[in-house]
Amino acid sequence: MLTINLRRIFALRGIQNPFTELLKIGVSRPTATNLLNHRVLSIKNDYLEKICELLNCEPNDLYEWKPSKLTANIENHPLKGLQRETSTANINEMLRNLPLDKLGQVESLLDGLKND
Repeated sequence: MLTINLRRIFALRGIQNPFTELLKIGVSRPTATNLLNHRVLSIKNDYLEKICELLNCEPNDLYEWKPSKLTANIENHPLKGLQRETSTANINEMLRNLPLDKLGQVESLLDGLKND
């Protein structure tokens, strides 16, 4: 099943209150609630664009695919790239718990990834 999983990418971006952020970009309250609780079958393109601009991502980053029993064993399925890990680590929490002497290494790594 293909779904929109906004909570995952908001968590990856370290955004604590995704509902408020969705309201700020013009998403209505009911739609924001439905988007965050996986109760939508489609999303307006203008909302999709605004969310991608806010999160600095592309539409595929917002989608998640859980294969059905029929497609679970197909190794080269086109949607395979949209399978996500079930748990999303909170980057802010990881950084808070990292020893201070390691933060320089993280910063260097991130700078290198940003320049790729």
